[in-house]
This record gives sequence, C-alpha cells and structure tokens, in this order.
Amino acid sequence: MTPGPDKLNSTIRIPVDEARRICEAVFGETMGAPGKVTEAATDVLVDADVRGIASHGISVLPYYLNKWQQGQIVPTAELELISETATTRVFAGHRSVGHYSSRRAMDTAIEKARSAGLGSAVVRNSTHNGAISAYTIQAARAGLLGIAATACAPHVAPPGGREGLHGTNPFSYALPRPDSDPLVFDLSTGHSSAKLKNKADDDGRLPEGTALDAQGNPTTDPADLKGGWILPVAGHVGFGLALLVDGLTAALADSPIGREIPLVHETDGPYHGSFFCLAIDPAAFGGTEAFSARIESLVSQIQDHPPSDPANPVRWPGQRGWTTAVENRQLGIPFDSNRWNDLLEELKRFGVTP
Repeated sequence: MTPGPDKLNSTIRIPVDEARRICEAVFGETMGAPGKVTEAATDVLVDADVRGIASHGISVLPYYLNKWQQGQIVPTAELELISETATTRVFAGHRSVGHYSSRRAMDTAIEKARSAGLGSAVVRNSTHNGAISAYTIQAARAGLLGIAATACAPHVAPPGGREGLHGTNPFSYALPRPDSDPLVFDLSTGHSSAKLKNKADDDGRLPEGTALDAQGNPTTDPADLKGGWILPVAGHVGFGLALLVDGLTAALADSPIGREIPLVHETDGPYHGSFFCLAIDPAAFGGTEAFSARIESLVSQIQDHPPSDPANPVRWPGQRGWTTAVENRQLGIPFDSNRWNDLLEELKRFGVTP
C-alpha cells in the first residue's frame, strides 16, 4: 500500500478506503472478530479520523492489538442482557469490542425511545470504545437526541489530589437536525493523554496545569505521562462532570467505580469500563417539528452572533468536525509522515501488513 502522494510539510493523505482496510485487517483478519464487530470498530475509528479526532482514530490500533493479546479484549464476545424495563436495559459486555457493544447498546436505547419516548442502556465490563460522539451521532441520525458517557481507568487526579481517582470519563451529546449534520459535543472530563502526547511531540513540553508526575507534583515534562497522572479539564468543572459520568455508568451498571477499576497497565484481566447511553424522542415532548424549529433558531443565533475576531466566527458544536469531514473524505485523512511510518511499523510487530 502506498499512501496518497499529497504531501505538505511532512503531512500525507491516507485514502478513507485504505484506512478502512487497515482496520478490517486488524479486527477481522488478525483478531478474528466477526464481521459485525469489525464493521462497528472500523466505522467508529475511521469516522473519528475523518472528523479530525486523530487521537481516537486508526493510530490507536496498536493499543487494541496489545489489549487483545493480553486478553483484555475478546473479539468474539457478545453482549448478555442482564435486566430490562420498558425504558432501560443493562448488559454485561464480557470484554467485547467496545465499539460494537456501545453501538448495540445505543441501538436498543433508540428502539425503546421509539416506543416509550426515552430509552437508555448501560454496559458493564466494556472496553475502550473510541470517540463516544459516534454513538450520540447514531441517535441523532435516527432523529433522536443522544447522550453517552464512558467510565474508564483512574488516571485522572482530582483538584488538590496527588494520584488518580477517576478516568478521563468522556461525555457527549448530539442534537438532531432534519436536513443537516447534528450538533455534536464530545468532552473528555480529564485531559486526553493521547492529545497531550501529540502536543508534546509538537512543542516539547506539556501545557501547564495538565499533568502531575509520579509523586503528585505539577509537571510539564512529557516523560512524566508514563507513571504520572493527568488532571481534570477546567479543574473542579471537569472533576464534577467526571463524577456524574461515574454515576451514569459504573453506578447504574453495578460495575467497579473510581479506584476500584484497575489501571490499564496493571492488569491482564477485565478492564471493567462501563458505558451509558440515552436516546430521547422529541415527538414525546413538544413534538419533532417544534424541536427542530427551536434547534434551527439556536443555530441561526450562533451563526449570526458577532465574533470578537471577524476572522474566527462563532461555531456551533461539531461544525468544525463536519467541515473537516467533507475535506478528508475528498482528499484523504491527514497524517504526519513520521507518525504514519511509526504506525505501520507497530502494526507489523503484530503481523499486520497493510
């Protein structure tokens, strides 16, 4: 495989179809995942790259291969229904591929919302599921308001703390629009270690106020990301939202919470992540047409808002990602050439030769 020749300042463009083939080789051929599981993982990872979320795209493939070899990810595992009501379902994930189990969970939430106005699902013992906005977009594409959250290993220290207490615990929502791409918000409540690593590669240092070393001291040294801790986004705001995520996910799923979850590098056993999703049908409230009209009014207000810098207009959540997606589908996914070569070398270590 030869990446597309479009180069500019060491940036190359990888065709979207090629990115999909690499994912399919990893999950389907190497890990032995069934077709529906491979499809879900491929869709979520490539969609992240297409929308410009490189930290959760195909560059993460070596992580999944490593966790598969350790037994933390079981590609053939299926969801088990534990309990159900008219509006809720609780699933055991059994270490299944997180992209697949999260998509399935949102499918069931959408199904229940269609009949009851609201539908929700939680998954216990799940695994890394990529950019969780994929699942809120899934609900929005079905005409529903989507909310999702994931609890993960405790690598984030609370404000004033010296070691990890909770995960980066991402939270997302998506608001449907009948004739346009949805509004999409996707927030990691703790600073993303992947994004910090990329930032450090570019600048040589970590931003102030994002990390602690192994002894709990503030640091800007990228080497401290290994063995150290990261901090919440916006201090107590990120901490408070992270605890909400723990409540929606681990507590509702009766799953390990906070420091009960093992650190990723300290276990070869279950990861014990948990996932929550909620779908809301506007038809059960003020009506679909009224909801859409209000959202479009809000979008217009955002777009018409006077910017502090005329060169940088005010954007609605997700707007930049959808604009980026149009460009990347046409030209290919941008990749730093060195990082691309590093990715190929890492994949070869696992026997994957794109």
